[in-house]
Amino acid sequence: MLIVGQPQNLGRRTMMLILTRRTAIGFVVFICSIILAFSGPGIAYALASLISLGGQSNTSAITDISNYVASFSVMALLASVILILVGIIIGLIQYRNHVFVLEEFNIKFRTGIFDKSEVSIPYRQIQDINLVRTVMHRIFGVSRLLMITAGREDAKTQNKSDTIFDPVDADLADEIQKFLEHKIGIQVVERVVQEPSTMAGVTPANQSSNTYTP
Repeated sequence: MLIVGQPQNLGRRTMMLILTRRTAIGFVVFICSIILAFSGPGIAYALASLISLGGQSNTSAITDISNYVASFSVMALLASVILILVGIIIGLIQYRNHVFVLEEFNIKFRTGIFDKSEVSIPYRQIQDINLVRTVMHRIFGVSRLLMITAGREDAKTQNKSDTIFDPVDADLADEIQKFLEHKIGIQVVERVVQEPSTMAGVTPANQSSNTYTP
């Protein structure tokens, strides 16, 4: 649900996607450590056979290699837990520091953990609003919201879009798109209605009475 004038995050599904990205390496290491722990005896026997050049494997060598593999799997498991915890912390901080504010005349987007930045785009500069949903976006139920603004229409940035929300919950993206389209429509109507004020015979009182208010 949109709340005008207050900072908002990008949705819970967006948070889950950010956490998934941040903890992906940790989960890969975790899976590898589990596989290594279960396949340790087989790996030890294979290495012992390779060392003995196809001869009968030494029991003590198999035991030693098995212990090394077990120790390595435990270290990998601990490393995966640390990576997952660090990823969760960084992901939550990143999510909490990515907010947007819908104000009366512009939209603001704040991002960054240590090096914070803020983008403010007046509604009157927005020319088009598009939603992009790739396969990955659909799996997580999120979208990428693209805005084309008047400030980007120059020779160097022609046909390029301002990516303002990526990712954002799909239902929240739909609400933002409708809100911005409504804002753009209001400003276009006001600009068209106010133009006749310069015509002869039209007084300021007549102008205010003809102004369209949705």
